[in-house]
Amino acid sequence: MRVSRSPARWVGLAAIAVVLAVAAEPAAAQYPTRPVELVVPYAPGGGTDIMYRQIVKVIELEKLVPVAMTVVNRSGGSGVVGKSYAINKPRDGYTLVAVDQGNGQQELLGHATWNFQKDFTYIARMVTDVNLLIVRKDSPYRTLEEFLAAARAKGKGGLSVAGTGSGGVDHIANISTNRAAKVDLTYVPFKSGGEVMTNLLGGHTDAAWANPNECISQLEAGQVRALAVAAEQRLKLLSTVPTMRELGFNVISTQWRAIGAGGNLPKPVVDYWVGVLDKVRKSDEWRKGYLEKSVLEDGWLTGDAFLKFVTEEYETYKAVFAELGMLKKK
Repeated sequence: MRVSRSPARWVGLAAIAVVLAVAAEPAAAQYPTRPVELVVPYAPGGGTDIMYRQIVKVIELEKLVPVAMTVVNRSGGSGVVGKSYAINKPRDGYTLVAVDQGNGQQELLGHATWNFQKDFTYIARMVTDVNLLIVRKDSPYRTLEEFLAAARAKGKGGLSVAGTGSGGVDHIANISTNRAAKVDLTYVPFKSGGEVMTNLLGGHTDAAWANPNECISQLEAGQVRALAVAAEQRLKLLSTVPTMRELGFNVISTQWRAIGAGGNLPKPVVDYWVGVLDKVRKSDEWRKGYLEKSVLEDGWLTGDAFLKFVTEEYETYKAVFAELGMLKKK
């Protein structure tokens, strides 16, 4: 059977294509038209929760989004519960979720069944953070050396350190400290940085790993003191706190926090949020009212570069977990 290839036929098809394209444009241009849910997969009070609420604050102050933005905490499983909830929602841009190192870590450890690449859209990395090792103000340990000496004297499990999830960044910092200092600190996981601080102040652990923005108010109030920072160099706002490296222990513990969603989010929606978040990060309220006060660094990264970064980090953790015997067996 001969197929017609008359000019009239092609003109007709082209016209239909144009009509469909024009019809699709208003739908994309109108986004968003209803409230957007921002899922924080950790309990209130932690670094991620604080960041998300600050984002919403800036968006509302600057009137950057025409619909309501609601932060919802869905904690559990070191982030697995909330992230699983988000990636099973429609991929329409009305459910965003915090993404971080845990995306790859939980998959590698076998705590999550997702694929860190296919099941998530990585929209924008907003901040990078570091970990401090802190103790209560009434702790007998005034320096890292005193703390580690006591740990050696007490033996296995003699001192405990709180953190925000097995297999996470601070858990790796604890393992690294144990190896570097030849001690055996017991790691005690909690659901968020807020819970970590509550349990440290309540005397339930001897020390804690915490980001500066999770404990800065307690540091300023004298409720806790920092023994060391697991960073490349000292922090400007905490210049008297030595680094782990200065004290002879090669322990670096940094983390990042970002905005994401379920995988295959439409590109126009991704571009929309990249534009909004870029305005957020350039605002005075964000730079001075959040980054500077919380001792955070601008971690801006988007697009292919962001996904490349996440993939390379995944491979790094895969090697570390394999060496530690923590990698999920297939």
